[in-house]
Amino acid sequence: MKICIVSDFFVPHYNGGGERRYFELAKRFVDRGHHVDVIGMKLQGVDDHEVVEGINVHHVGPVIRNPPNKTVSDFIHYVVSAFLWILKNDYDIIDSQQYAPFIIGFFGGKIKRTPIIGTIHDVSSGRDDQWLTLNKVAPFIEKFLLRLPYDKIITVSNHTKKALTKNYGVNPERIDLLYNGVDLQLVDSIIVDKKNNDSIIFVGRLAPHKHVDDLINVVKLLKEDSKDVYLKVVGNGIEKDNLKKMVNDLNLNDQVDFASDLEYSDVITEIKKSSILALPSTREGFGMVLTEANACNIPAVTYKSGGVVEVIEDSKNGFLVEPRNLNELSKKIMYLLENENIAREMGEYGRKKVENCFDWENITTNILEIYEKLIE
Repeated sequence: MKICIVSDFFVPHYNGGGERRYFELAKRFVDRGHHVDVIGMKLQGVDDHEVVEGINVHHVGPVIRNPPNKTVSDFIHYVVSAFLWILKNDYDIIDSQQYAPFIIGFFGGKIKRTPIIGTIHDVSSGRDDQWLTLNKVAPFIEKFLLRLPYDKIITVSNHTKKALTKNYGVNPERIDLLYNGVDLQLVDSIIVDKKNNDSIIFVGRLAPHKHVDDLINVVKLLKEDSKDVYLKVVGNGIEKDNLKKMVNDLNLNDQVDFASDLEYSDVITEIKKSSILALPSTREGFGMVLTEANACNIPAVTYKSGGVVEVIEDSKNGFLVEPRNLNELSKKIMYLLENENIAREMGEYGRKKVENCFDWENITTNILEIYEKLIE
């Protein structure tokens, strides 16, 4: 098959959950003999065409200096450029992820009479804090894009599937559920000699709805209770400067550390060094970092939101906390830090769950079967 993936950004220049998902799938498509083109935005200092583990990545449209930040004109420029690319090239299937890529994949596929898949990771609540960019117009764009009649919709959680059927009127028969996975071979190849005691790690975009500020406040609360814990924040985003200022204002510089632009293997290393992973996000279609933590035998504490409830089983491989409940969040974190045996048992349970439910090889097989049926 000749497969076209439309995604604003791609690994290794941007490591969001959707980008990581497409990378893991695409490299396995290539290993199984398929040709894969990824159509994304141009990036400053990056060649217009590069090959990433056998995947042909073509950068078109505007030059983006700080992904994922883009303007309305960047959005339009990319849509036009990628649309023209699809018109000039022939593919067996087009798989686009939300949001701008949906416009490109859908209308390009219709004109070229190519089967179109829309991969939908999550849906927003419509609040401004749900968006990294274009937050004034994004909710309206979303309502239009999620209702387009794709040949097939793929979602990464039952939560997203239910939201599409209930809130957007999508026929459930058009939706297939395929979870995200973990590269267990890569995870197991990374050896960590020493763990950091009493350490919490957050991995993800530094966006408002991720609420890293809640974690920083938890560190403050625990410090006031004479409990020293250490938080490592791994990621980048529009909230980074605000979060750094918050840490400085609260006099937590010795207990909170920031890291960004890490290689994926280095992210896994940092997770393995940590005692627990925390994800205080109020919007998650799936929460891939939770499976990555469990793959490392690390338990997770997360807000009970979106698709995370399909990854974390409360009190088994981590804890689910009601969103914005800082008191409960701090209690669950401290419980795991003070009960290492229980934390280890939860991590082991999580690892088994990942092996059974979130293996990229099985997910790759399933998605290729969907592609083949649509082509037939």
